[in-house]
Amino acid sequence: MDDIVIFGILRGALFALAAFGFSLVLGVVGIVNFAHGVLVVFGGLLTHYLVAQVGLPYLIGLALAAAATGLLAGAMQRAFIAKTFRLHPLMVLVQTFGIAIVITELGIRFWGTEERLLRVDTGLPPVIEIGGKFIPTFDVLVFLVGLASAGALFAILNYTQFGRAVRACRDNRDSAQLCSIDIGRTFEKTMVVAGVWAGLAGGLFISLSPMAPYMHFHWTVDAFLVVILGGLGSMVGALLGGLFYGVLNFAAYYHLPTLAPAVIFAVLIALLLIRPQGLFGFGAAVRK
Repeated sequence: MDDIVIFGILRGALFALAAFGFSLVLGVVGIVNFAHGVLVVFGGLLTHYLVAQVGLPYLIGLALAAAATGLLAGAMQRAFIAKTFRLHPLMVLVQTFGIAIVITELGIRFWGTEERLLRVDTGLPPVIEIGGKFIPTFDVLVFLVGLASAGALFAILNYTQFGRAVRACRDNRDSAQLCSIDIGRTFEKTMVVAGVWAGLAGGLFISLSPMAPYMHFHWTVDAFLVVILGGLGSMVGALLGGLFYGVLNFAAYYHLPTLAPAVIFAVLIALLLIRPQGLFGFGAAVRK
């Protein structure tokens, strides 16, 4: 049981990292981005390409892939989502789903359908002992990078001009416009930031588990479940929800691998019956 909790928490940091961008876009722009999983997979596969094919050091390849994913997300917002959102916000759901399909097919053309895994040599001992348990060193490093990235995002949202604009748009768009905040520009920057963190999550994940273009919908669903569990509109909730989801996911696939998805959704439904605002949400303030 201890192993399930430990490894679930370690993997949960990546689920949270992938969910941050989804939660940010949902809370600020107000859309459910069905192309979010594509950004995670794109970041992971691009990291693999830059490191394994181009020969860049892992950290440089990871940073470049995350930046490229952010640019891709910003381009999606400017070229497609912003125009459709002004005309018919609900159609963005269909649009992002279509974008996901197109990008996935292009990814299959470039990378193929085979799963790819990136082995990273840290030069450190392969395992470390924590509380009598032997844990892969790289898993711990990925967990720490995930927490550091979460802290960086919290700092950006709370202590920068962009963060103040994001919070203003999230709370009241009309008031934000009256304060001379460019709503369209803020939405575009939000998509870029969401893409960077999604790409970072993918680049870290592919060093732990195989990834292929067709896995995009799986990541979209995982990010959505984490946001629902943590509470809509709460970045801290997304972090804690990701850790909880990591333990739940690991336990379900360990004990009941063939029924794991059903178990996960059953637990989610039961929890939402008890706390509709999510485990770490704030009730009506989140659902306004």
